[in-house]
Amino acid sequence: MARAPRNPSPAKGEKPAGNRKVDRKIDRGPLSGYYGYALRIAQVAVFENFAGVVGKLADRMGELTPGRFSLLTLLKANPGINQTALSRAVGLDKSTLTPALDQLERKGLILRERTPEDRRTYALRLTTEGEAFLAELTRKVEQHEKNIVAMLSPAERATLIRLLKKVAKSLGSEAIE
Repeated sequence: MARAPRNPSPAKGEKPAGNRKVDRKIDRGPLSGYYGYALRIAQVAVFENFAGVVGKLADRMGELTPGRFSLLTLLKANPGINQTALSRAVGLDKSTLTPALDQLERKGLILRERTPEDRRTYALRLTTEGEAFLAELTRKVEQHEKNIVAMLSPAERATLIRLLKKVAKSLGSEAIE
């Protein structure tokens, strides 16, 4: 007795079974009402948009995330900041921050210089190349920011920022003002 093929060829114009779009609505159970879940889904969308907007800059830089942008921005605004203060400002522990700084240094975007007061501490600052890169990246990020809030009114935008800051503070973050 002949067996039917496991993956029969699709009819002309039909997608293969593995690529068919499923129109079934997903039941998310209680997830739809969880704040953390909504924040995570929003974060994924924000990161995907960021990657799309910064595109070729990321190709040139390597791993380019909103977090790397934050580091560069903070270094521009606070030349000479030490790693401990920077880690508090971005809400990362030093062990997470160090690999990011290593990458930025390898790319020639930042300098680490020992401080004369404490030889165990580094002062961090942007290089000239880092300043130019940040200026180009900031233009892209400003477009990305417009994309994030495109469907919100000015009042809703202000409310969103206020509420996100309040949530972060209520959970003990020092990285928000």
